[in-house]
Amino acid sequence: MRSEDFNNLDYTYKTETVLKATFLAERFTDRAYVRLYSLDRTYIEVFFDCRSYLIIHFRAFEHTLFLLPYLENIHVTI
Repeated sequence: MRSEDFNNLDYTYKTETVLKATFLAERFTDRAYVRLYSLDRTYIEVFFDCRSYLIIHFRAFEHTLFLLPYLENIHVTI
């Protein structure tokens, strides 16, 4: 599934599609708890309201530039 295809789905189908995806990471913003998933060659972010934990937004993309916020949470020791 391409990001365009996902972004054109309605809320119910987006939710069902995410259930088939692989969880990769999570992060927090000022307003949302965000979970990152992978499906085929597409990344999907699911934004949850910090207070209610209800889904407030979905975002799908292919470009790895949008993965940078998740790299802040990765700590590598040598």
